[in-house]
Amino acid sequence: MSDLLVLKGNDVYNAFMTGAKNLIHIKTHLNKINVFPVPDGDTGSNMAYLMQTILDQAKPNDDLSVTMDSIAYAAMNGSRGNSGIIFSEYLNGLAEKLKGKASAKIEEFHEAVIHAIQKAYHAIMNPVEGTILTVLRKAFNHHDFKDVKSYFETSLTLAKSSLLETPNELPILKESGVVDAGAEGFTAFLEGVTQYLQTGKTEFTYQEITQDEAFAVVHEMVIEERFCTEAQLKDVKISNESMISLLSKDGSSLIVSGDQNNMRIHIHTNQPDVFFLKLRNVATVTNQKVDDMLRQKQAIEDITHKIAVVTDSIADIPLSLKDKYHIHMIPVYLMVDDYSYLDQISVTTRTFYHMISQAKHFSSSQPDKITIERMMDFLLEHYEQILFVSVASKLSGTYNAINQYAEKHPQVTVFDSKLNSGAEGQLVLNAAMMAQEDMPLEEIISTLEDQRKRTKIYVSVNTLKYMVKQGRVSKVTGLAAKIMNLKPVISLDKDGGGTIEAKALSLRSNEKKILELLSKGEIESYAVVHAMAEDRCLKLADRIEKMTGKKPEYMTEIGPVLSMNAGLGAVAVSVLFKEEV
Repeated sequence: MSDLLVLKGNDVYNAFMTGAKNLIHIKTHLNKINVFPVPDGDTGSNMAYLMQTILDQAKPNDDLSVTMDSIAYAAMNGSRGNSGIIFSEYLNGLAEKLKGKASAKIEEFHEAVIHAIQKAYHAIMNPVEGTILTVLRKAFNHHDFKDVKSYFETSLTLAKSSLLETPNELPILKESGVVDAGAEGFTAFLEGVTQYLQTGKTEFTYQEITQDEAFAVVHEMVIEERFCTEAQLKDVKISNESMISLLSKDGSSLIVSGDQNNMRIHIHTNQPDVFFLKLRNVATVTNQKVDDMLRQKQAIEDITHKIAVVTDSIADIPLSLKDKYHIHMIPVYLMVDDYSYLDQISVTTRTFYHMISQAKHFSSSQPDKITIERMMDFLLEHYEQILFVSVASKLSGTYNAINQYAEKHPQVTVFDSKLNSGAEGQLVLNAAMMAQEDMPLEEIISTLEDQRKRTKIYVSVNTLKYMVKQGRVSKVTGLAAKIMNLKPVISLDKDGGGTIEAKALSLRSNEKKILELLSKGEIESYAVVHAMAEDRCLKLADRIEKMTGKKPEYMTEIGPVLSMNAGLGAVAVSVLFKEEV
């Protein structure tokens, strides 16, 4: 390209798109060297998602301001992860400073860059040097304004030099023998930009700074805040500074970017449900993402096992067992009035309990395509095969949603449990145990098919009104139960459809019916779960133990979506019989 003295919209668009492609090209490498702020192995995926969103959504225009607005808007929609949101805020700052400019001299563009860097720093509660921030700042700490090419060539040289220094500024990088992943991602982007402005070509030329094998010390790191939590907001009622103050005690790595019309928040926290409850009072949440960084770390470190076991949030299993057997979970959605939540993550049964009395409408829906793809794509980078054990296909579209992904990925097998709650959970747990023992997938599936025939669930509910409301039982049945004050025992038939297994006139009589059903065969194992009814759960478990001489495999609280269907106060027993009954 001829020497440029002025930047126009199309120049910036083409250069930025080349930079985006260059970054995407090294996604896997960035994942492998990701150690800060936590070693969750997804910096490359998050930054690549940001770049792909820009490629998909940004539109070229010869007017620089229009182009930058389009790029910044796309970046806000696609920003994910610590480095991704910082990068997005940088692009937002560029657009803000270039507002109204059809073109910009290099000095004017440089002013916008400095403004954007300051904006990126201000978005973070506790900025850390040795990261993407440092490389951003040092790359443009010069005044080479001869022409556009010279400006970016100098910036790229400084970026590469700064990148090599990141291990000296952040000890964990030096211990791991890597540079900062986010900083290297930005450097790859900047090289693509510079390359286009030099040649007008878009070939990939970036060479990784560090070798993937250098990734070493990650195993010793402790994750203190487990969930990488993000929210995109609109109609925000408070300032960015007030938002930082509101959330500052809820975790670490807090970033607040954007403005009141389109805001993005990132935080590492142990209580994503509390985080989203706070946001509900000050804004409308339009998008949310929560990653379990402990489970991601386990996947990265799990170099001995070949099969990842995944399930949905309808499977009720204690977190301690999920942690022990590395069980991954994709949440279904819970809708409460105009708000959407991730079941068991951004809403828990206890937080749902406080909503239910005020809510006019609540419902559930299957996981969305993007959530499924992100989880499964990540796991396929670390495992040879994935086994997804789903809630009964008759009860949810989750089975079909996962199957759509599996049709394009032969490494993924989807197993219809034809169960839910603790019964589904028992099958998932057994699958995970077998996977940990390196049992071949075919044998695991065969065992699950046999166990599915021998597994039952019996649910004791106070009322059928919630199941009627959600379409789980007919209105006629619900009305009859209400008139007669029945306390039915709900179960699932062999295909996973809801059915009334027994009827009683009191909860005590109801539990007696469950004990009678359990006595139909010899029990191999059982679990007891509840919806805000721990006392009932403990007492029922004690009665079953006295009857069978066996302790429950586990007891746990059921998730919000199942609480919505069964009603708060419900208790359920899932049982694996030794023979089919």
